[in-house]
Parts: sequence; C-alpha cells; structure tokens
Amino acid sequence: MPTIGEQLKQAREARKLSIKQAVQAIHVRAHYLQAMETDDFSSMTSPAQARGFLRLYADYLGLDAEELTNRQRTEAMPEQTAALAQAPIEVKLPAPIPPVEPPPADPSPDSFPEETPPGPPKPSQVIFFEIGSMLRERRELISVTLDEIERHTHLRKHNLELVESGSFEELASPVQARGILSTYASFLDLDTDAVLLRYADALQSRRLERQAASEASKARGTPRPNLSVPFWLRRFISPDLIFGGGMVLTLLAISVWGAARILSSSGIADTTPTAGPSISDVLLASPEAAVVGTELIPTSSLDELGTPLPTLDPALIVATDTLVPTVPSAVQITIVVLERTFLRVTVDGVIKQDGRAAVGAALSFDGSSRIEILTGSGSAVQILFNQADLGMMGSFGEVVNRIYTVNGVETPTPTSSPTATITPKPSATLKPTLTSRPTTTPRPTATPRPTSTPRPTTTPRP
Repeated sequence: MPTIGEQLKQAREARKLSIKQAVQAIHVRAHYLQAMETDDFSSMTSPAQARGFLRLYADYLGLDAEELTNRQRTEAMPEQTAALAQAPIEVKLPAPIPPVEPPPADPSPDSFPEETPPGPPKPSQVIFFEIGSMLRERRELISVTLDEIERHTHLRKHNLELVESGSFEELASPVQARGILSTYASFLDLDTDAVLLRYADALQSRRLERQAASEASKARGTPRPNLSVPFWLRRFISPDLIFGGGMVLTLLAISVWGAARILSSSGIADTTPTAGPSISDVLLASPEAAVVGTELIPTSSLDELGTPLPTLDPALIVATDTLVPTVPSAVQITIVVLERTFLRVTVDGVIKQDGRAAVGAALSFDGSSRIEILTGSGSAVQILFNQADLGMMGSFGEVVNRIYTVNGVETPTPTSSPTATITPKPSATLKPTLTSRPTTTPRPTATPRPTSTPRPTTTPRP
C-alpha cells in the first residue's frame, strides 16, 4: 500500500501540476509540500500544523482529506507515545522555604498577628506545577520555542511562561487560564479534555484549601468580616446601575438647590406700604405745588402728561408760604387713566395729548371755551368735569368722542361720508363684420360644332 507522501505525489503528477503551481493555489511553502510528499511530517512545527497542511493539499489534489489525516494521526501516535515513554515528565517543585524563627516573647502578644511558618506545598500548587511541567516537556520534545508558539497561536509569551511555571494565580482569571490551556494543549497535540480536567481538580483543591483556612481562622477567634451580598440583591447591583443612580441623585439635588435659590431670590418680601394721599384726595384737591428741598415741583404740569403721579414722602415735604390760587378757568377737565389706551385731548382747538396714556396717570386740562376728548376704550378713562365726577366715558372697547364746554357736555353728530357713485364703463364698440364677396359668374360652355356628314359612296358602274 503506498504511503501518504506517495499518494500525494502520484495525484499531483497525474494532474500534471508542479510544486510551484500548488504553492500558488493553497499558499503553503514549497519545502512543506516536498516534506509531505517524502512522508517527513516531523519537520512541521506541530502535528496540528502538519494535519492542516495535509488537509489543504489533499483537498487541492482531489483526495480524501479525512482519510489521510486520520491515517497520519494513527501513524504518528506510536512515535509520540514512545518518545513520551522515553522522556518521563518530572514535576519540579519549588524549594521549601526555611522556617523562620519566632520573635522573642512580648508582654503584649495581642498587638501582633499570629504568624504561621510555611509548610510543604499545597495540593493545588502541586497539580499546577504538574500541568506546567507536562506542557514544557512536551514543547521541548517537539523542539518548539515559545516565540514560534506565540506566532502560531497568538498567545502572549509571558502568559505561556506563567503556565509552564505553574503560576496560574498570576493570570487575570481562571477563565483566561482555561482558554490558554485549551489552545496550548491543542497546539501540542495533547488530550485537551484530560488537561482541562486536571486543571479543574487543581481549582477544586484550591477552593477546599481556602475554605479550610477560613474555618481555621474562625476557630482561632479572628473571624473575617462577612461582606457577601445576597444573591437576589447581587442580580440588580452593577457598576452601570450604581453610576446611573448616582447621576440621577446628583441631578435631583442640583434641581432642588436651584429651585430653593430661585424661590429665595424672588420670594415675596415683607413690604411696608408707603403712606400717601388717596386717589380721590389727589383728584379733588386744588392745584398746588410742593417744594422738595430747594426745587418747586408742581402737582400737575403739561410736561408730565401720560406719567403716574409721584408719591412724596411726608418727611421730605417742607412747609412753605401759601400760594395765591389762580382764577379758575371756564372749563376744567381731569382725566384719570384706569387702563392703558389711546387718548387725544384738544383744548380750544389745540391738541394737548395725542397717544397712549400710562395707567394711573391723572391729567388735568384747562380751557376757556371747549375741551374735546377722544378715547379708544370708554371704560379705561374716568372724567372729572369742573370738579364733578362723571364716571367712565363708556364701555370696554367703545370708541368715545365728547366735547366739554361751558354749557355742558356735547356729543358730536357723526356725519356720513359721501357715497361714491359707480360710473358705468362704456361698452365696447362692436367691430364691423366683413362683407361677403360676390361669387363669380360661370362662363358659358362652348357650343359643340356639327359633325361632318359622311359622303355617299359611289355606285360602281356596270
């Protein structure tokens, strides 16, 4: 029966292919293909690599790749078993640490923790060293360096060194250690399940050791604080939940603080109302003037139309000599603005106010014959005519125009605006229609000429 290499070579030559063409097709180096054709699988980096290249080459040549890989595995097993039997695995344990002499007796022994001298290696450490030594011996047997394993398996060289030295505690987690062991054992063509089961035994031994140490510490009277979280609560507590809850509480605290600051700054303060004259006293009082300091401030002035009356502090008012009252005018009007509205006041034909008036303003006007008032809202204006309160001029939104004269109040008669007549537009002149042209008289037809009478034929003579 031909060997695996002979079958590969015969299939390649039967298809008339060269080594160079096979390299370009499956991207495997030429010396690996030549080694497989000569049955030299030991030149491969690992048995796993050899089986992978053999599978690619067999598929390319149209052979049964599964049969060839199983045959190659079967042929390589006796050699590996013999090599392992000749080179037994030695478990190298760390050198025992010499015992430390106890410190001298102290009158207060409770002030120092009790120290236990180091003893022999623990069972879990023995199993870890056994696994690491087995992997290292296997790697040295097939002459593979850690750099080559790192290049093919993408495992860091530092982690491989920790695994071979049995320092599994220095790895990030047991899950990472389990993954490194699985990949490393598969690359070395070892029984991955057996290696992982041995690693599980080591983890179980370490857990029992820690449990025994915890029980021993409790027996010595130095119990460890129990900081375990209940399982039902552990399901809901996570770093994201803690961070999100902290942010929500922070935002809520900031909102409460801001609302308190706004309420404290804009709160209703206790204000003391300023004592002053009522609006009726101001409206019914005669025009006077008050002196503040050295400046004379009149109570009514045409320059302050549309502004509220100032409220004077009684303490600032200085008594002055009584002014001689002026002769009252024929028509006196005082307008109290209750709402903001448009107001036009014409005094003896002269416009004194034309625009919006401020709410709360009291406007006084004096005329010799007549005063005309026009407002955009009758309920916004209150009229005092010759010291008599006439009330509001009208209702809300009503445009009111009234004339106050010596004889009384007049309402101007509205004049109707002339209605424009609509001039009818002239109708368009019709365009004259075109006169039809006379038809042409038909020409007489030509009279047919008479046809010539045929001449009688001559009778032949006898």
